[in-house]
Amino acid sequence: MMGSVQPSCFQILFVLMAALLEYKVATQRPCKVHRLNINYARGDNMSISCLTTTHPLESLTVKLSRTNPLQHILKYSDNSSALEHQRWSVRNNAGNVTLDLKDISLSDQGHYECEVYKDWDCLKATLFNLKVKECKTLDSVHATPDSSVLLPCSEHPLQFRTDQVTWKIFHGHQQTEIAQYRPPHKPSNSTERVLKPLYERAKTLGNGSLLIRDAVNSDGSWYQCRVSEKTCYEVKLVMKGVFSMQYF
Repeated sequence: MMGSVQPSCFQILFVLMAALLEYKVATQRPCKVHRLNINYARGDNMSISCLTTTHPLESLTVKLSRTNPLQHILKYSDNSSALEHQRWSVRNNAGNVTLDLKDISLSDQGHYECEVYKDWDCLKATLFNLKVKECKTLDSVHATPDSSVLLPCSEHPLQFRTDQVTWKIFHGHQQTEIAQYRPPHKPSNSTERVLKPLYERAKTLGNGSLLIRDAVNSDGSWYQCRVSEKTCYEVKLVMKGVFSMQYF
């Protein structure tokens, strides 16, 4: 007659750990889900709040993943580094668990999920869709017919640029360099006199700005200046009394 098989200590320990894990999963608090749509330009720095809490950051676990396809980017906890990714980081900003991304690139565009845990409880899940535009958008410039218009090529006033600046104008969803742009030679209304075409009235100044002389209603449009492969700006010229074409 064979003797009964006695469970080993390791088997008992395994069963106990499995039961404990199952209990924790069953009692785990589900995440409160918050959804965001975020728009930035290439080269910007992004900061979003994943949770407002009184808990110290060191007592929390923050997980960042990219969805579709799934990619685990960062995990912050008391026993892991917040610098697992070169440009992503986590910090506590006056009670806000904040997620930072430096120097946004076009490849960063996509869907993400930021989860914040306290022990086994999920406090909040932030699902955000990051859209990245190639160029930064500057404030619109308003002008009246027959005036001179200055379109900036920077967020801040500049005295001089050493880089070569290229200006383009949008017509519909297409863009053409100013020097090659040939619009229809007709005024936008019966009272507007025919002047020289835009490429003869526009000049790029030393600081990169575009000077348009004797502006006409048909000049109203979106313009883009490119300083380098990674730096460009878009600005809308709004002519008084007309609706300029839309660009998205």
